Amino acid sequence: MGEAERGAIILEKRRAAARSVGSGFLLTALKLAAGLATGSLGLMAEAAHSALDLAAAGMTWFAVRTSAKPPDEDHPYGHGKIEHLTALGETLLLVLTSLWILYEAARRVLGGGPEVEPSIAAFAVMAISIAVDIVRSRDLKRVAVRSGSQALEADALHFSTDIFSSAVVIAGLFGVVVARETGIEWLFLADPIAASLVAVIVLVLSWQLGRRAADMLLDRAPEWAAASVERALRGLEGLEKPPRARVRQSGDRILADVELTLRRGLPLAEGERIADQARARLREAFETGAVVTVALVASHEGAESLRQRVATAVAMEGVHAHNITLREAGGGTQADLHLELPGDLTLAEGHTIADRVEARILSEVPEIRRADIHLEQHDERATVAESLGEERRRDIERRIHEAARPIVGDHALHDLHLAETPAGVYLSCHCSVPAETSLADVHALTERLERAFRQAAPDLARVSVHAEPLGSPRHAGRGED
Repeated sequence: MGEAERGAIILEKRRAAARSVGSGFLLTALKLAAGLATGSLGLMAEAAHSALDLAAAGMTWFAVRTSAKPPDEDHPYGHGKIEHLTALGETLLLVLTSLWILYEAARRVLGGGPEVEPSIAAFAVMAISIAVDIVRSRDLKRVAVRSGSQALEADALHFSTDIFSSAVVIAGLFGVVVARETGIEWLFLADPIAASLVAVIVLVLSWQLGRRAADMLLDRAPEWAAASVERALRGLEGLEKPPRARVRQSGDRILADVELTLRRGLPLAEGERIADQARARLREAFETGAVVTVALVASHEGAESLRQRVATAVAMEGVHAHNITLREAGGGTQADLHLELPGDLTLAEGHTIADRVEARILSEVPEIRRADIHLEQHDERATVAESLGEERRRDIERRIHEAARPIVGDHALHDLHLAETPAGVYLSCHCSVPAETSLADVHALTERLERAFRQAAPDLARVSVHAEPLGSPRHAGRGED
């Protein structure tokens, strides 16, 4: 969800909460006036209920405004939980009111309290109350679904129940009217009975709201969260195990902590790519927006090759190695590798690092009995290279072609490149080899060429021979270079 869309939803939440406050004020005033005029406990109970609705709507309006504030130093996870705290406060107010209504209803059943005087105005007020509650409950429900706000959802449920409780009060008033017309004494109890039913409805509602608010404050995972995470991350490539996730809700935001188990030795860039995919999928799954934290964990299971495990052990020391080879000798496996280190290190510093790498290999890969480490200069900065003089370049090229002729013939070598570097002359060339040649034979061939080139031109500091299949586009149509 983009920031513009989220801003529009926040504004819509605030407007819905404000409309609810206005409706609550109107209903409280109407019910209180009608209750005082008729003496109906049911109407007075509804007036008290609406007054609490007004207070709850005001709390919700405040919570919606506050929860939208961005995280700060004191609230690094944002202010979303104020919505749940507000819902818990509403619950406590509703419980106290319900207990008072039940007490007053019991007193009237036992013969105390004022006489009820039903009127057309009382019925009209309750009809208006039902109409207003229908409109605002639908309004709040629509915005709650769009925004994922628990506070608005609680208000929507609250006012939906008010529709039923108002209908019960109307039934109680109607019972009193019938009792006066027929003389049936027990119908005079319809009003306190109706008030008791309202109180019970409010208590049930309070339990639902309070439990949901407490669950959110205690970071209970929403019931639908686990299934949503599983669907979102299904088929994510590179995982060694199913992902583990912890999900909680703060206001209309989902906070998800996900643990992805990847193969040990996987390049960090590849791990971060997988993590980015997981974040994107989860943010799309939770349409109201989500704050996703991904932790990458190395798997200690799986079928890593011995060479991969050696490379991983080297990487754990924060360095890189190439030309890792393994040998079976003397009843055990030996490893040989080239350790890349900055050229400005001293021998003592480089040797200390090599000792650490060796110890790590022998510890992490117990199958390795011996590790031979060659220190090699490696600089992240680009080496300055300059062109050779024309005469010198032609002389070296001639000697290179003469050295290659007895090994690969006259037309296999091409794309020669020569450059002067601080370390000496750099040579790069391409050599065409039959496509069916095995890689082992190709490697032996390129090593033989490199040795021959160095003997023919001793001023070569570095030689790179790139083998390519005979007949490839780079070689097609070429004659002798």
